[in-house]
Amino acid sequence: MKFTYKSQEDIDKMTAVEADTYKGEQRDFEAKANKEAIELAVKGAKDEFTAELKKANDNATELALKVTELETKGSNSSEGGALSKGLKENKEAIKEVAKGGNSEIVIKAVSNRASVVGNASNTVLPGIGQIATRKLSLYDIFSKVPVTDNNNNGTMRYYDWDDATTVRAAASIAEGVAFPQSTAKFKTATVVIEKIGDTLPVTEEFMEDDAMFAAELELFLVTNVELAIDEQLCNGTGVSNTLIGLYASAPAYVPTAQGISDANIFDLVLKVSEDITVTGGSRFAPDTIIARKSVINQMKLKKDANKNYMTPPFVSADGNNIDGMLVIESNVAPANTLVICDRKFGRIYEKTGLVLSKGLVANQFVEDAMTLKARKRLAFLIKNSDKGGFRKVTSISAALTTLATVPV
Repeated sequence: MKFTYKSQEDIDKMTAVEADTYKGEQRDFEAKANKEAIELAVKGAKDEFTAELKKANDNATELALKVTELETKGSNSSEGGALSKGLKENKEAIKEVAKGGNSEIVIKAVSNRASVVGNASNTVLPGIGQIATRKLSLYDIFSKVPVTDNNNNGTMRYYDWDDATTVRAAASIAEGVAFPQSTAKFKTATVVIEKIGDTLPVTEEFMEDDAMFAAELELFLVTNVELAIDEQLCNGTGVSNTLIGLYASAPAYVPTAQGISDANIFDLVLKVSEDITVTGGSRFAPDTIIARKSVINQMKLKKDANKNYMTPPFVSADGNNIDGMLVIESNVAPANTLVICDRKFGRIYEKTGLVLSKGLVANQFVEDAMTLKARKRLAFLIKNSDKGGFRKVTSISAALTTLATVPV
């Protein structure tokens, strides 16, 4: 469409119809011109955007390759690793820069844990765990008899045979001869219920603010009492408020010359068991051997002349059962000793179980402190008439020497 602009003077010389025709042609021309100009501008902008996008993608690809290279190097050096970490942390910002966006990237020496002054952050593992102690055993192997809370003065009275004056006199009798006369006498005896306990002072704040530790302290006290009970059940003498223990109650085994070749502890166990059953087998059946770990290992490590471990046919493969008797490890038993017994004749008489309590001592009220307490009351009893089911060997080495001696 061809169109020529006219001056205002020329327009004024036109008739009204000519002027209206001219103005219509002007509007059509300008409308068409504007449309073409817009289309051209849009095309130019589109071409420019496509070029910029291609450039941005090329830049992003190049940066990605460099990041990969730095990450690879970073695995072999602390410096490279720090830079690699910095690039990873700023990955999104790098993309914006590659696309022509506005972003600021600062990669310096990476802050480490040491750069945080007074940093107390950490992972606290749950639980504390108790201090290792010896294995408890004697309390569990003897039967328990509860003692009621009543007016018993902390003492139990029982009836027993008077061994010193009891005599069995039965014999063959000739015609016209008087029958022999046995003697049977009884006596009363007592056993005192002893008390074993422990205490530990703590502050109120400790109990309030550190409940986990407070619970461990209670378990610590309980374990202390159990250890003391275990020791007294074995070695208590009955003096100074202690229990009358197993070794104080059991009669001693008296070995005799037997001429046993290369006598060992297996031999000794059988001879001690024999000593119990020969005189009391109608009532007693030894079922337990109590000894330290060192004595038990001395049995298990016995070798023959060819250095082969020696396990007699009456011993289980693991050595924990000898001729039907269970081997119990008790490391409070004296060294070089052992006890063989029919354990059902040893009894523990006890008040209500182990008691935990809290209280105030001296100035603890004003000091905002308290005392934790654990205690147990019990007695251990082997009656005189039941002691025949027990034997203690006070020296294993001496007993073995005697058993190996040829009788004269």
